[in-house]
Amino acid sequence: MEIVLNKEDFSNGIKIVEKITAQKAIQPILSNILIETVTSDRIRFCATDLNNLAINYKTSAMVTSEGSITISAKKISEIVSKLSATEITLKSQEDSDNVKIKSGKTEFDLIGMNAIDFPKVIDEAETNEYKTIILNKNEFSKAIKQVIFAVSQQETQAVLTGVCFNIQGNILELAATDGNRLTRIQKEILSPVEEDINFIVPSKTLQEVQRISSIIEDENITLKIQKNKILFVFEDLTFQSRLLDGIYPKYQQLIPNSNDKKIVVDRVELINAIERASIMVNDRTNVVKFNFSQGQLEIMADTPEAGRSKDYIDIEYEFDDMLTAFNYKYVLDGLKNMDSKKVEIEISDVLAASIFKPQEDNSNYICLIMPVKVQ
Repeated sequence: MEIVLNKEDFSNGIKIVEKITAQKAIQPILSNILIETVTSDRIRFCATDLNNLAINYKTSAMVTSEGSITISAKKISEIVSKLSATEITLKSQEDSDNVKIKSGKTEFDLIGMNAIDFPKVIDEAETNEYKTIILNKNEFSKAIKQVIFAVSQQETQAVLTGVCFNIQGNILELAATDGNRLTRIQKEILSPVEEDINFIVPSKTLQEVQRISSIIEDENITLKIQKNKILFVFEDLTFQSRLLDGIYPKYQQLIPNSNDKKIVVDRVELINAIERASIMVNDRTNVVKFNFSQGQLEIMADTPEAGRSKDYIDIEYEFDDMLTAFNYKYVLDGLKNMDSKKVEIEISDVLAASIFKPQEDNSNYICLIMPVKVQ
């Protein structure tokens, strides 16, 4: 195999796929990137950890002779990043798995591995068994960002380490919860489904989708769902992940629809006040108290050995005084993932689930947070 390609295209291809390689693989070839020719002017970069993730990415190149080879992801990334010339030639040796990389006056000889041993995980021709939906890429990436922070970090709760996808008609609903908080958002899809689809995507997968989306310039992204796996498809890229097994909690039942007390507050002012008050928070509990009264919110934190803090901001609130408390980090996570100028807080009781949501938004985005008992 011999190919010539632009350094930027080479670097981009490596950057897109290298994070999918297995870092501590039992099979050494899983730490490599597969580079193979597709047509006379196209090549493909492939990587997989074999257990969960796989990726194929195509880019332009001048193909002098066809073939394929696998190269250490770490070494090829380091080499390409250090090359100064804009054109790179990669040529595999006929009698070995070695690869010569030449750029300007610089040459490298790398020991590769035979591509025949690289596992084929993604079958791009296998399409009939998939259920397909199409989404705007940027809106989908934003939706992931707005829910993913609420996934559980406890591996013992496997399904809660992922994001639940519910698709009905032309609406995609994403939800995540760790048992103490819940995020949910709804987005319109470009290809309505005839029957409901439900599945759970690992959070690591969605973090990669966000990363990839920031690099790929396509306007839309296609999701292809099978029983135990999902493909995220762009024009030149296919990213595959396994789905999480199990039944996601019926989170819809956790969302109250009768919170009678509503508060409206400036989002940035609330963030700043919480951050100031939290300087005196107890690091073990992270509890900040919220004392609501007509027209004013008092935010308090205290630590016996350090002292206490109070902060006051104006709010729209016309009900009886109410004192409640939250893990301040949960509140900040929700507020910082909203875009609106003002935020609505819905509360029914000091220990009932409270809803934080952007006031100027039609995405049905909510961040539900369970209060903690005021000491």
